Amino acid sequence: MELGLVVPPTLVTNDVARARAFAAKHGQVVYKPFRGLPVSDDGQAGAIFAQRIDPESLDESVALMAHLFQAEVPKTADARITVVGRRVFAQRIRTPDGVLDWRRGDWGELDHQPLTVPAALAENLVTYLEAFGLVFGCFDFALREDLRQDAPERFTFIECNANGQWGWLPDSTDIAVAFARLLMEGP
Repeated sequence: MELGLVVPPTLVTNDVARARAFAAKHGQVVYKPFRGLPVSDDGQAGAIFAQRIDPESLDESVALMAHLFQAEVPKTADARITVVGRRVFAQRIRTPDGVLDWRRGDWGELDHQPLTVPAALAENLVTYLEAFGLVFGCFDFALREDLRQDAPERFTFIECNANGQWGWLPDSTDIAVAFARLLMEGP
């Protein structure tokens, strides 16, 4: 299905040669895990954040499971767009130190600002969820604020989390109300 989302070159593989070739072709590449770390003996859950990779560091351990590699997208901020039914909530997220993955830093230091989502993009996100039989998703985008409002590359799609977290967002109360209405009224 073509939704008009701008998607960076992406590879899912467990083949080290393909991963290295992808990195050689696209320059700066980001690795993103499909799951977190198992709970440790002390009961703490770990996390592996999105990170830049050195293609030479890739070894045969890549063969153990599928990995997601993406060409790094230049960005001035991140956008978290939460969709509940047909309601769209969006926040621009900036880190004080400009880290690649905002989840890595001090969450109390994150700068959140409400963000206007172009109507066509909002409709495409609702259509995306409908195509998978979902009524909820947290969409992550790399945001280019140095581009015109209507530039397609302004919002570059990174991923959709069908179980994404939203309770920490400034508009979490509005999102909770949207969930309650969805449960009471149906999609």
